[in-house]
Amino acid sequence: MQARGYVERVDKRLVPTETGELVNDLLVKHFADIVDFGFTARMESNLDEVASGNREWVDVIRKFYGPFAEDLERAQKEMPQTKRGPEPIGRACPKCGHDLVIRYGRYGKFISCSDFPTCRHTEPWLEKIGVTCPKDGGEIVMRKTRKGRTFYGCAHYPECDFTSWKRPLPEPCPKCKGLLVVSNKREAQCIACEESFLLDEIQAETVE
Repeated sequence: MQARGYVERVDKRLVPTETGELVNDLLVKHFADIVDFGFTARMESNLDEVASGNREWVDVIRKFYGPFAEDLERAQKEMPQTKRGPEPIGRACPKCGHDLVIRYGRYGKFISCSDFPTCRHTEPWLEKIGVTCPKDGGEIVMRKTRKGRTFYGCAHYPECDFTSWKRPLPEPCPKCKGLLVVSNKREAQCIACEESFLLDEIQAETVE
């Protein structure tokens, strides 16, 4: 694990590196069954049955490989492409003064101290979506819950508490000029007057 850069020795202790934590996060998210503590025990039990002649090895491999192949195919499509090294953002860590950098975790980008693991300061990566907050005029940004669910909120949080599970649109409501959010694949709804509109019509008006 040291040779692969997953851990490093610090004061006679093995400490996970950024790469190690990233790999662990991605494996837990995309191969939860395999990294589960009970998986090894179950597999050892199955192999013992094969060795004793009480079970066919083909049956054991087939039951393992079927779900694994599905997880692997899904991971190849969904697992984010990540860069190995951290990217400086030109700002100092408020805790220790070292550079802050962009890192990549199981839910995508986040900001942390370049002196990790000594300093574990982290901040969310705020991805702007080009929409103004209806409460204070700040930028609406995309955020993630601890479980990885996407939601939208004002960049001025906690001073401004605007949040929405539905993606806000840059186009204003045709009726009251309020904020529109995507309510389903075909429609948008105004959070102020609660009127619904076809997405195609909203976008067509913007083009015109």
